[in-house]
Amino acid sequence: MDNQPVNLFSGTIATLSRSLDLRARNHGMILNNVANADTPNYKPFALNVEEALQRDSQSPPLAPMKQTDERHLPGRQMPIDDTSAKTESAADDPLLFRGDHNGVDIDAEMTALAKNSMLYKASAQLVASKFKGLKHAITGGSR
Repeated sequence: MDNQPVNLFSGTIATLSRSLDLRARNHGMILNNVANADTPNYKPFALNVEEALQRDSQSPPLAPMKQTDERHLPGRQMPIDDTSAKTESAADDPLLFRGDHNGVDIDAEMTALAKNSMLYKASAQLVASKFKGLKHAITGGSR
């Protein structure tokens, strides 16, 4: 029997914690872009949270997916939603007719803000659920 300590927070909770940190930082960036919507020559900042989480994840999956029956769908990686990964500068946008060369699209920023807020709330609810499960296990099911 090995005496290695078990880290209860190295899996899902650590990933969700990192997600909350990145989404909070993304929220600040989006708000900064909105605040500078009228600043001449301002170039908006963007953070792709999903890409950052993929880059930060160090542990590979514990077991690869296997097709155990020919009637099952084959296991394969699904593409990540890269809609938020597009970062175009004002010079690349042919529809940008602003004379002040500001690259902020307020509608796109508000949409990104709503999406980020919703995903932040979902991550927070998942973390709360994980801690509730740990508390339930520690107390033996009593409240």
